Amino acid sequence: MLRPDAVIVCISQQHLNAARQRELSALVSEASPVPARMVRLEGTGPHLGDALDELVAAGHRSILVQPLGLPFSKSLAAWLPGVLAHWRQERQWPDVTLLIGPDQAINDDTIRRIVSAAVAADNAELIAETQKPSLGKPGWNQPPSFRHHLIVCTGPRCHFRGAPNLKLALSEELTRVGLGGECLVATSGCLYPCNQGPLLAAYPRGEWYRLLDREAVARFVETVIGRGNPVPELLVHRVAPLDAPADVTPFKGENE
Repeated sequence: MLRPDAVIVCISQQHLNAARQRELSALVSEASPVPARMVRLEGTGPHLGDALDELVAAGHRSILVQPLGLPFSKSLAAWLPGVLAHWRQERQWPDVTLLIGPDQAINDDTIRRIVSAAVAADNAELIAETQKPSLGKPGWNQPPSFRHHLIVCTGPRCHFRGAPNLKLALSEELTRVGLGGECLVATSGCLYPCNQGPLLAAYPRGEWYRLLDREAVARFVETVIGRGNPVPELLVHRVAPLDAPADVTPFKGENE
């Protein structure tokens, strides 16, 4: 049986904060008998392709990709083999072997042990009568002032294509040109169409843009946000009334 000389643990967690991510990453490295990396399949941070590149550059040639979730998303589990094949085809490294592990939470008694331990534990905290009821912070009653609502897709498919870098590049460029105060930048789990990522939706303009690099981000900020004009060559979709056809810029995706 082929044994890996490195492992990448993939998690799917949109709202994991940086401190908890560091803790989990440290636990993964401590538990693994071989060099290990932990990556998020959406949100922020290095994506799966980055981790693969890093391990190969370090000399590893048999890499296990292990999904980790309670349970792990079926759609992501079905998506991962194709992503790994795509990475392998692009890199053309014949001496690199990729392995993918099963959903451990389904294939063993992980959940049973977690629940049993929780019920048997004596460190659960009582919700005191003095606890103030709350569903959110007082400042969340109204949105902040803004002119442009920019929604950056950080779902797994856009994440693999560089969406975390898009979010960072967008924020830095808006700040650089002094337009950060006019924009409310938010992230989204999925916008569609995934094959055209990394994607950004700009409202109230109702325009969706494919921004592949910092040059495209700078053009978007200067032209769309700064001047109020579209950038046709970056535009992939324009929202139309329900009784009118949508305006979509032709695009040859990787699956076409």
